[in-house]
Amino acid sequence: MADSIVYEDTVSSEISQSEFIEKQWLYVNDNNNGSYSSQIQLDTTALSNSGAYLNYNEAFILLPLLLQIESTAATLTATSASDYIAALKSGYWNMIHSMTVEMNNNNIIQQTPFSNVFASFKNLTSWSENDLKNWGAVCGFRPDSANSWAYLDAAPANTHALAGSGSGLSNNRNAPYVTINGAFDAISVYTAPGGNPNVATTIRSIILNTSTVATRATCDVREAWNNGFLERQKDINYNPALTAANQFSTNQGLLMSGANCGSVFRTYSVAAANVRYYQIDAVIRLKDYADFFNKVGLMKGASMKIYLNTNQCYFSISQSSGRYDATPATFGDILAQPLLNLGTNPTILGGGGTNPIMYSSNGLGQGASVLTPFASTAVATAVVNVAVSIVKTQFSQMTNTYSCPITSVRLYVPAYVLNPLSESRLLSLTPTKRIVYNDIFQFSFPNQNTNSAFNILVTNGCPNLRSILVIPMLPAASNGTAAATFVRSSTLLSPFASTPSSPDPLIINNFQVQISGKNLFNSQIQWDYETFVEQLSASNQLNGGLTTGMSSGLISKRDFQSLYRYYYANCSRSLPSEEGVNKSVQIQGTIVTPLATSVDLMVFIEYEKSVTVDLRTGAILGV
Repeated sequence: MADSIVYEDTVSSEISQSEFIEKQWLYVNDNNNGSYSSQIQLDTTALSNSGAYLNYNEAFILLPLLLQIESTAATLTATSASDYIAALKSGYWNMIHSMTVEMNNNNIIQQTPFSNVFASFKNLTSWSENDLKNWGAVCGFRPDSANSWAYLDAAPANTHALAGSGSGLSNNRNAPYVTINGAFDAISVYTAPGGNPNVATTIRSIILNTSTVATRATCDVREAWNNGFLERQKDINYNPALTAANQFSTNQGLLMSGANCGSVFRTYSVAAANVRYYQIDAVIRLKDYADFFNKVGLMKGASMKIYLNTNQCYFSISQSSGRYDATPATFGDILAQPLLNLGTNPTILGGGGTNPIMYSSNGLGQGASVLTPFASTAVATAVVNVAVSIVKTQFSQMTNTYSCPITSVRLYVPAYVLNPLSESRLLSLTPTKRIVYNDIFQFSFPNQNTNSAFNILVTNGCPNLRSILVIPMLPAASNGTAAATFVRSSTLLSPFASTPSSPDPLIINNFQVQISGKNLFNSQIQWDYETFVEQLSASNQLNGGLTTGMSSGLISKRDFQSLYRYYYANCSRSLPSEEGVNKSVQIQGTIVTPLATSVDLMVFIEYEKSVTVDLRTGAILGV
């Protein structure tokens, strides 16, 4: 094989000729006239009149985002190191709750709520590690670590070591945890410089790393931290200010600081008294959100209208510091653990239903602990208001109002001009194109009992079925423990959990899907290896994951078992005579958990659609 490649490279004398003579990136602004409290509208008529071939496979939406943090904490100053308090959840597509697309007044993509949840699954199972390296920072896609989540079922109190991460499900610890202890030695004494030599203080003289990753069980929550969350924070933390206290030191700032660099680095953070805000150019590739754009290819003259419902969000946080013992003989003993509470239920603006913000743990050494540092005397407290808005501050609860330099949502599409011979050959060989793609339905089944079998009729009839996806999630009633001063939310709305970028770590046993009353699986799926190997590992992967050396997908078996418990069923195999026939869908199984009293199930049905387009004019010839 290798010898053949060497030979072919030697004798090859192909003439390189481009089929295109020009490529330009064009964009249109939204039609919202500066108002983003409701649906965002994009119209591509101006692009379709350019006379060029447009490739929506490469197109992307730019959302100018403003992630804003305001706090009563005296430690949040213009020069404080506060880069790791919060960030967005994995994937900027979580800012979009649903998308509707019309092409030449024909519906192409229907409005489906929680489409961002399905987009997270699709990208987790189709991106490769190289895609993640090239596009992760651009698209805000840094998958959350699977083994770093915790679940606090106790009432939020400073007696629990995990209370700094928030009650219920959390995955917001963004730094490693190491315990350093000292062995008490009564002989060792310490006298302060210049002090009375007759007054000596006994101290702990032996300081050791007594607890590290290697000395804890793998199931210990402190064995890992959410590195994906940390990387997302690094992606948005460029600060062009010329000061050593910020991310770039004074020496680095001599080359990359000031207004000029700030106008180039559009994703960066700005600090002021009691405020930290991030201007984020959120790029959402259309093909990452909807399968149609992955299949459409080149077209000329087709006019599209895109409607977006968004997940702009506001919530407040109440947090307090931990406290340590300053008594010499017991110096360093923890008297009170840090505490983190959700102060208000998240408010979603723009028609959405999920919280795209993740707030850091206030635990020792974690990102939000800078607001309420560990103390030896009084416990420090702070109220923190957090919001993410499009273009400018959209929430009256925020004291300060800021704007992004880019003042509208944009749709970018590349326009190609073909070589006349190439265009003639294209239109003679393929004057029309049948675009075959998948669209989705979404169904919610709340408050399913745990530890007992469920049997749910999802739909009475849906044609051209391709896949079924079942995602378990915790409702507010099962996410933590109620307390008089504590606000509980579902994990979809929680700023502490990685949901909806991941499912909640809930086990479904004896899983079965019935299509028109017939079992899809030979027997109910019971074991994790069956779920992963037989279904999930080939869901959206390159060549179905069958070609060694050519693969994609970011969920390993360990990731699946730890957090990413997507329950997927491929139902695309059918007789040609069955195409277009409505079929019922039923799911069965048992949600196995020792704690939660009820669980919500979100079900997505993926089905095939098609549209035939005239490539020369963009006219729709059939659907």
